[in-house]
Amino acid sequence: YYKTTFFKIVSAGFILFLFFLFYQYRRKQQRQLYDLRNKAQMLEKEKATAMFENLKQQLNPHFLFNSLTSLSGLIELDQTSASRFLNQMSVIYRYILKNADAEAVTLKEELDFVNMYVDLQKTRFNEGLQVSIQIPPEYHNNKVAPVTLQNLIENAIKHNVIAKNRPLKIDIYIENHQYIVVENNLQKKAVVETSNQRGLKQFTSLYRFLSDLPIVIEDDKEDVFRIKIPLL
Repeated sequence: YYKTTFFKIVSAGFILFLFFLFYQYRRKQQRQLYDLRNKAQMLEKEKATAMFENLKQQLNPHFLFNSLTSLSGLIELDQTSASRFLNQMSVIYRYILKNADAEAVTLKEELDFVNMYVDLQKTRFNEGLQVSIQIPPEYHNNKVAPVTLQNLIENAIKHNVIAKNRPLKIDIYIENHQYIVVENNLQKKAVVETSNQRGLKQFTSLYRFLSDLPIVIEDDKEDVFRIKIPLL
C-alpha cells in the first residue's frame, strides 16, 4: 500500500496542505506584527503631534503678556507705533489660528510670520536683539512645521542675556540644500524661569515623522548654539 501511486499522491497532497497552513499562519503573524508596528508608530506620532500642539500653545500666554507690556509703554510714548504694533500682533495671532491644525507650512509663510515676530521683539530689546535671515527665494516653497522658527528664536531669547552692550545675534540660513539653520551666540542666563527643557525634544520627536533627516543640535557651550531643522 505504501508503494502505491495513490498513497504517494495523498501523502504529497497532505504535505503540501501542511506547508500551505504553515504559510498562512506565518502570513497572519506577519500581518499582525505589521499592524502592531503601525499602531505603535501612529500612537507615537499622535503623542509627538500633541506635544508639538502644546508647544505652539505656549506662545499665547508668554508672548501675549510680553507684547501687552510693550504695547502699554508705546501707547504713552508713540500712538502711531502703538497702532502698528497692535496690527502686527493681530497678524501674528491670525497666523497661529490659521495654522493650528496644519502639519507644515511653506517656508515663505513662516518667514513672513517670523519677521513680524522679530519686529515686535525688537520693540522690547531694541539694539540688544540682532536677527539676520539669509534665505534665498528658491527655498521659499519648501516647508517646515508651523511656528518652528519662532519657537527657536524665542528659545534663544529665553535662555540668553540680551543687552545693548551684549546683543543676542541670531542667524538663520540654509545649509547643504537640506537644512534651515538657526544659530545664536551664547551668553546664557544664570536662571531661566519659564524653561521646561522639553521644547527641543518635542521638535525632535515631531520631525522624526515629518522627515527622514534628523534634527541636528550643536552646542559649543561657550560660543555658539546651532540647531538644524530639515526642510520638508
